[in-house]
Amino acid sequence: SWRLLGTESMNTTFHVYRNGTRITSSPVADSTNFLDTQGTAGSTYYVRPVVGGVEQAPSETVGVWSTNYLTIPLQRPAGGTTPDGVSYTYSPNDASAGDLDGDGRYEIVLKWDPSNSKDNSQSGYTGNVYVDAYKLDGTRLWRIDLGRNIRAGAHYTQFLVYDFDGDGRAEVVMKTADGTRDGTGAVIGNPNADYRNSSGYILSGPEYLTVFDGLTGRALATTNYEPPRGNVCDWGDCYGNRVDRFLAAVAYLDGVRPSFVMARGYYTRTVLVAYN
Repeated sequence: SWRLLGTESMNTTFHVYRNGTRITSSPVADSTNFLDTQGTAGSTYYVRPVVGGVEQAPSETVGVWSTNYLTIPLQRPAGGTTPDGVSYTYSPNDASAGDLDGDGRYEIVLKWDPSNSKDNSQSGYTGNVYVDAYKLDGTRLWRIDLGRNIRAGAHYTQFLVYDFDGDGRAEVVMKTADGTRDGTGAVIGNPNADYRNSSGYILSGPEYLTVFDGLTGRALATTNYEPPRGNVCDWGDCYGNRVDRFLAAVAYLDGVRPSFVMARGYYTRTVLVAYN
């Protein structure tokens, strides 16, 4: 299988080559994959796009995988202990793909969740949330530490990986707070701030939205997060469940450029804000 980019013509077709010999009698026109029943474990392949009836330059030559999946080595963060004495460890959680360095290959952006991550309905402290970027060979590009003022759990951190500025490299966008450390080690806001209450919720203090450089993890721009928290009780409860349920998406709202849309609140009240 291979990729047809959104910037390429939908009329592009492809010839497939095995070991340097074309194996398609007519170019593949209705998909970006081809099943070769005569291939072996040692076969090599490339494709040549056909535009206007003329074959173009070949793709990179690739071999056959020994399995139907790719294993990527990860660098697990060290565990820790919460203020109430509970130990925790880390496991890989949500992930997204994007071309962070502009080489045409996807990288993986991965969120690490601590073993004491919480649903919003559950009280308790959590460990910090980390977000890593890896090349497919396991090379780690950077690590972002969201800090103590971002709670760990499925609803709290919704990150977007997309080329928002059109430079051929994807950026990473997510909610941040005082004490977030970017991929270069720089701290956003007040590094000493701690807004956790006795139940482990974070219901006070500034909230930020940050765009990070995909290649380095450096914070490119930070602004106040909207929709704002406001009065916690306005979201349907007063203890911090519904106010901190977040969603995020990429949308072409003007049909030309990508925007990011951030949503806050479930069940009682939901507010969406779009950014360029």
